[in-house]
Amino acid sequence: MALATKPATQKPTPRATRGIWKTPTSKAWWGWLLPCLLLYGGMYAWYLYALKTQPFPGPFSDPLRLFGMIAFLLVIVTASYSLRRRFVRGLPGKVQDWLWMHVWVGSTAVLIAFLHENYIHVLHDYCQNWSCFTQQDAGTLALYGLMILVATGIIGRLLDRWQTAIITRDAQDNGEGIAQALTERMLELEYTVERLCAGKSEPFKQYCMQRLDSGGTGQSSIHQVPTLAPAEQKDFQMASATLTTYTSLGASLKRQQHARRIMRTWRSIHMVLASLALLVILYHGILELLAIVWHNLPS
Repeated sequence: MALATKPATQKPTPRATRGIWKTPTSKAWWGWLLPCLLLYGGMYAWYLYALKTQPFPGPFSDPLRLFGMIAFLLVIVTASYSLRRRFVRGLPGKVQDWLWMHVWVGSTAVLIAFLHENYIHVLHDYCQNWSCFTQQDAGTLALYGLMILVATGIIGRLLDRWQTAIITRDAQDNGEGIAQALTERMLELEYTVERLCAGKSEPFKQYCMQRLDSGGTGQSSIHQVPTLAPAEQKDFQMASATLTTYTSLGASLKRQQHARRIMRTWRSIHMVLASLALLVILYHGILELLAIVWHNLPS
């Protein structure tokens, strides 16, 4: 790793500990949860009424068929979060508010889909072969795809909270903050080491170079302390202390980058599964909608 180049400046003053970022709470948590609870409560009460008044309630008779259409619309609304986050960022509302819509509406969609299927292939009559998934316009496959989609979303949400807590705790412990602040501070420390190395002996410079190259890897202890002239001892102690701080911040940066990498990887997995599941759900939903329109056309 090459030493950074910067004109010599005066010795940096001690830095005050920065305030650590914290995600503000959002009222959208309740703003989306309550309507979803009311919607599902109404659907479930209607479902119980259908069980009492119909001999064989199923996904091809109302109101369970209507439940399927409602679940399909909720899936489309849930997918709009990705549209807002990645493509149409000019839509009103904060991304965090859209995220809570994504969470609660998606969870409600799968619960209403269970009602649509009357819990067939969910709590009983489990599929034993592939034809079970493809029959009825791939209805069972669409249901399972929605279940997997919601499950991976919940796991991803929990994983995000876990890794975010790791980043926050690490940012509080290192006294500097999150990755951007760490990168800036480490660059300043490189400049300080460069200034201290100016005009020094080759062993002095080589030692500092090796410490910078291994910064954040926890291998600084393997570097042998060189034998230096008395005139270089004071600057060497300052450089060694600076390099110790550099190594500590480097380790913190690696931990935060690892946590972010875990979150990005899981989001990529979730997006692939979401795309596949959405295709199957669209296929089933569109065919069912066309079937309803066809049967209601005048003879």
